[in-house]
Amino acid sequence: MEFEAHAEKDIAHPPRRCAFDPKHPVILIVTVCCALVCLLDAALIVVMSVATGPWDVLEDPTRALELTQQLDAAVLRDDVASGFYPASPDELAAAGEDAAMQWDLLRDEAVELEIIDDPASIEEIRDESVSLFDPSVKPPLLPFAWRVILGSLASSVWVLPGVALLWLLWRRMEIFRACKAGLSLPLANGAGGISAAVIVMGGLSAWTLLLGIVVSFANLLPPLDEMAALLSASALLLWIVPTVLLMWLCTVFPNGGVWSALGLTAVSARAGTLQCVGAVLFALGVQEVVLLALSVALPDFFAAGAWWEGFDELIAFGPVSLAVLDTLDAVVGAPIVEEIIFRGLLFGALVRGMGFTAAAIVSSLVFAAVHGYGLAGTVAVTATGSLLCWVYWSTGRLWAAMLAHGVHNAMVLLPLWAARTMANGWS
Repeated sequence: MEFEAHAEKDIAHPPRRCAFDPKHPVILIVTVCCALVCLLDAALIVVMSVATGPWDVLEDPTRALELTQQLDAAVLRDDVASGFYPASPDELAAAGEDAAMQWDLLRDEAVELEIIDDPASIEEIRDESVSLFDPSVKPPLLPFAWRVILGSLASSVWVLPGVALLWLLWRRMEIFRACKAGLSLPLANGAGGISAAVIVMGGLSAWTLLLGIVVSFANLLPPLDEMAALLSASALLLWIVPTVLLMWLCTVFPNGGVWSALGLTAVSARAGTLQCVGAVLFALGVQEVVLLALSVALPDFFAAGAWWEGFDELIAFGPVSLAVLDTLDAVVGAPIVEEIIFRGLLFGALVRGMGFTAAAIVSSLVFAAVHGYGLAGTVAVTATGSLLCWVYWSTGRLWAAMLAHGVHNAMVLLPLWAARTMANGWS
């Protein structure tokens, strides 16, 4: 394709002073140690994603699934919350079948793990929950504000891509070519970028493993419970400063400041603020269209997937303070930390030698792998990561990818806050 051929030619690579030498013995040792930590963390993630289920991940999976299906039924049948397109009786029947399948899988796993002795206790909840998808049963309505918010999210899938694309074309942004001024995070060379990415990922992996140990001991030492909950809810927020510091030491220094690396300084050859916002909205819209197309093309693949992977009990049932902190961690902490690692460092290093498409896919697969989701979740996160690569590649500004990431995570968490409202209202 044309834009692939121009990927390397259009990315300006001004001479960079090497911020650090990846061949230096000390840096080699640090890189290898961090790589080993990353591999250990990745192995644990793979084992957890393959061998765990809702009873391993959630404290109360029956309550979580019941609330999830209550929200689904309310949204599907609501004229506003459904995006002004409520489900037909046939669609409700199909949703009811999927809901029953999820309960059956949850019951069978509980019996297999000997968590429950009498399956009838779950079957009772299942029958009540599945009945909400019956057209003759009228579930309670969400508060009007949440109906409007969820309806806006549902309808945005048809509005965002077209409006944002027209805006970008009007602003004469070349959406299929790399930013001519290059990427904002300065990398002296590909090897240095990959080494820096490994060091930062290794540090994050070590932090994650340390948090896991603290949480494990919290179960044995009750006084640690509050501290463990606080650390878990703010894990990535706490890692922002170390990540930015490592980025500065490994790549930016002495080539420029942190603001320049994030793309927050004025560079005429890079996309302007409004163009970046347009690119963010376009990417978010395309992502929704892609995921919708995949769910329609492969309904069985996505139907009874790992619903618990996206359920956050802290937001749905936890104290308000921790729920807000957990939301900030996902909307602010995750975009800053993960975009520096996976788009700024890893993708920025790979695109030099592999071109846009290959670099986006490889870096996004790594991005998806560290989330530890099942196959359906991995496909979705890979698609999201690839679009975030495009935002960074086309605008040249890392903050634009951070913004897209943050808005995406906010869109994912909003239904959980709506579910929290339902849980508090029905308790």
